[in-house]
Amino acid sequence: MKALNLFIFLLIWAFVWYMPIPPRKTGWKKLARVISLLLGLFLFFIIQLLQPPLSIFVYLLVFLRIFVAFIESVFTMKRLGSEETHVKGGDYYYYRYRRFPWKVSTKIRSRLIGVLFLAYLLAVSSFIVFWQFQRVANASYFSKFIHTGLGLPFNSEIPDGTVRLVTEELAVSIARRHMSEFGSNTQILGCHITKTPEGKLVWVAVIGSTNVIAENYVKGFVIIDATEPLAPPKILKKEFKVGEGLWFDHNIHYGSYINDMSKRYGIAYVTWDSETNEPVYVVTRYNVGFDLIRRYETPIVYDEKGGLYSQAKNLQQIPLWITQVYDEGWLEEMINEMGNFRRGTGFDYWAGGFLWFIPPSRERFEMTEDTRYIIDPDTDDLVALVCVNPVGNKRTLSGVFKATRSSIYFYDYRQANYISGMTAEDLVEGRLPKPAAGLYDAEMPLLYPVQILPGNYRLAWYVPIYWREGVGGKDETIYLAGFAIVDAEETSKIAIKMHVEGMTSEQLVRATRLEFLKLFGVTTEIAVTAKVIGKYEYVEEGTTHIVLRLDNVTYQWVEATPKDLPPLQWNKLMATIEGDTVTVQLERRGEKWIITAFENPNVQ
Repeated sequence: MKALNLFIFLLIWAFVWYMPIPPRKTGWKKLARVISLLLGLFLFFIIQLLQPPLSIFVYLLVFLRIFVAFIESVFTMKRLGSEETHVKGGDYYYYRYRRFPWKVSTKIRSRLIGVLFLAYLLAVSSFIVFWQFQRVANASYFSKFIHTGLGLPFNSEIPDGTVRLVTEELAVSIARRHMSEFGSNTQILGCHITKTPEGKLVWVAVIGSTNVIAENYVKGFVIIDATEPLAPPKILKKEFKVGEGLWFDHNIHYGSYINDMSKRYGIAYVTWDSETNEPVYVVTRYNVGFDLIRRYETPIVYDEKGGLYSQAKNLQQIPLWITQVYDEGWLEEMINEMGNFRRGTGFDYWAGGFLWFIPPSRERFEMTEDTRYIIDPDTDDLVALVCVNPVGNKRTLSGVFKATRSSIYFYDYRQANYISGMTAEDLVEGRLPKPAAGLYDAEMPLLYPVQILPGNYRLAWYVPIYWREGVGGKDETIYLAGFAIVDAEETSKIAIKMHVEGMTSEQLVRATRLEFLKLFGVTTEIAVTAKVIGKYEYVEEGTTHIVLRLDNVTYQWVEATPKDLPPLQWNKLMATIEGDTVTVQLERRGEKWIITAFENPNVQ
């Protein structure tokens, strides 16, 4: 079916290029027809490498073939004899045999040639105008996906242990340090973010050979924890017949294109089928019609043998384990189209203004940062967050798009006076000391609410701080050096914590958040000294929780996990027995009092 689909279109293309236009009696074996066919096949080969959707391919066929037909109908070439000829006479142009042994002549009058060429230019110009105005139609189409969000993008705080701290660049760097298990001559074919069946946010680096013609398959995957850069990555040796960066139809994008040329294929990523717990390859896509409107299409899924899963017909039918339901390129292009032409409650091609006749719209916005895939603290699902700024002002936050699996929400913050993520990065970097070597780099600001008081949330930028060598290149050393939280409204409210040895990333985020709360007069450290009258344990999602019952009316039940305490303090907590008098520092998380520091003088 794949070869047939491409073969049919190739036959149509070849027929159109071989047939003379306009139709006339001619020898089918003439050199002109063979040259036209070869030129058409060459153009087909070049264009299909770009993988344009069928509609664009057809438009290119029409305009290219008409242009070549114009040249064929207007000009003719004849080979000169061995004698030299002069360069004068009629509409003919002659060249010396030793320079160019062909005679080029016109078949029709020069005035008619000009008229036909102007008609062709008019047709091309009309198509360009049509394409430009259809950008407004794209914005209008995309607006039907949008629901207006009220308040903040999230209604609860993000747990400290689920904040994304690993960029794609850092994930690739980590993966390159652990590729040796796949042998020599290997490379990273792709790296994308998703969730494991256990709900963990991870990067999946796809490993393949540096010679994909000889070894045309995926060798396996390196799975990097996106919330804990220090965690050792997991190696999954699982061969896949299709994947990114492979050769010919094993290339997941090109193979999909051969199968259905009407679509445009975007991000391809690995995730897990929750029913079988096996990895699968997901390809996002969209459709470009002959009206040039980019319409949403549901993703397609491949198994390890290259077989296709049953395709979902709409968003509601997409399985929950498909984490990215929209193509990232389509999402960003449509948001930019919507922002470019926005005027009031509608869309206008002249929203940017024109000379002194049409004033620019004040509602326009644009993207200045890429899409962030993060955990939604309300649903624990993976969502895409896209922040936009007013056109021409990268320092202010204009609004936020939140793309969920069911819909896309837009939160309008034009009147909120929030800073942009770029501004938050600059504020953090301005407060960092210069390291003895390398440089500090604030990257990937994430927008989350922080609870100041019960029911009172403030929007803040979570900004990871990285140290890098500053030499560039694939093998540059990068690591998480610190973390900062910047209030999105009051730029003087900035909390920064640098990473110290023995501290987990979750503890780093928690310490920074507590420092941020102190800026608003919130008491974050509650110290309690009391006798232990009971000790209990339970396991939740593979993590051990130790619960202490204290001889204290206000703080009777307290608990901790290994993530909440440094190793030494956790060991002392495990060694604690009933009757010991302990000192604990507590933090309220939901309905629980969590131990963040522990001391037992009876345990040395």
